Amino acid sequence: MNPSADPVLTRWAADCAEHLLAQFPDFADHHAEAAIASARAWADGTGSADDCREAAFAAHLSARELSEAGYRAVASGVRTAANAAASCDDATLAETAADYAIEALSLNSAPCELTSAVQAERRWQWTQLPEPQRSTLFDLEPPEPDPASCAI
Repeated sequence: MNPSADPVLTRWAADCAEHLLAQFPDFADHHAEAAIASARAWADGTGSADDCREAAFAAHLSARELSEAGYRAVASGVRTAANAAASCDDATLAETAADYAIEALSLNSAPCELTSAVQAERRWQWTQLPEPQRSTLFDLEPPEPDPASCAI
């Protein structure tokens, strides 16, 4: 992937961050929210790269604090938002954002639901990405997720 800016990928990365962070409603992080908003504004042509850089930096600092406090899954979620904003300079960071979303889910899933949760998230990411960009980030179409194997 060419490390240049791509508004479509930046918007997609912001969508990935918002989708992931919605799964952590008790850990709202205003730095992550600002990073998502700045990424979307830049992708829409109404925001600046400087705003994205500042929001990405603040979100990365917040993620470090969360990680140091023991909230590793949430920290990875905030890193998703930080990389979405940073992707205004380097489109490869949109893929990094999506990977952090997978990491956050992995850290927050019970072993019996891990495979299903990761597959479902990757599939969701693929469906949200416009078709022309899919082959840029995905070698193959992700399969439908397996059912979780948790017993109730």
